[in-house]
Amino acid sequence: MNEWELEFEAEAPESISSLMHEVVDERMSARMSANQRAAAAWYRANGDRERNHTTGVFLKKARVAGAAPVLGVYVDSHAMVTDFGVNKDIYLARLANIGFKVSGIEFIPSRAGYHAARARHEEPKKLPVELPELSPQELKEAQILVSDLPEPLKSNAFKAVVLSKRREKLETSQNGK
Repeated sequence: MNEWELEFEAEAPESISSLMHEVVDERMSARMSANQRAAAAWYRANGDRERNHTTGVFLKKARVAGAAPVLGVYVDSHAMVTDFGVNKDIYLARLANIGFKVSGIEFIPSRAGYHAARARHEEPKKLPVELPELSPQELKEAQILVSDLPEPLKSNAFKAVVLSKRREKLETSQNGK
C-alpha cells in the first residue's frame, strides 16, 4: 500500500452502513418527538427478543431535578417485566453506547399484553377457504359414524364429522390425490 491508501484507510468509517445510520438518524431525529427518539433508541440498542416483547416505549421525567429522563418500556407479560428488569443495567449500558442517555428504565406490563406485540410480528391471517360440499353418500357415512351417540351429542358430532370430511376433501383435491 502506498502512503495515500494507508492514510485513507485510517480515516475511512467502519462501514457504509454505519455512515448511513449516522446521516439518516441525525436528519430523522430532528423531526421525531422525544418519545419517538426513545423508541428508536430502544429498538436500535436491543435485539429481536426485546423487540418481540416490547409493546411501547416512552420517556418520563426523572425523579431528581436535572437528571436524564427515565425510559418507560411496556412489555407483553409480567414474566418479561421480571426478565428485562434483571438485565436493566445491560439495557442502560446499551443505550449509553449508542448515545441515548437515560437515568433509569422501568418495565411495565402492557394492558394490551402479549397479543399486541405478536400482532406486529405475525404474518397476515389467511382468508377463509370455501370447503367443498359432501356428496349424499359422504353425508350418509357421517350419519352412520355418529348413529350410536345420544342425541345432544349426536348433532354436534355430526357437524364436526361433516366439517372434517369437507376439510379432508379440500386437502385431497389440492394435493391432486
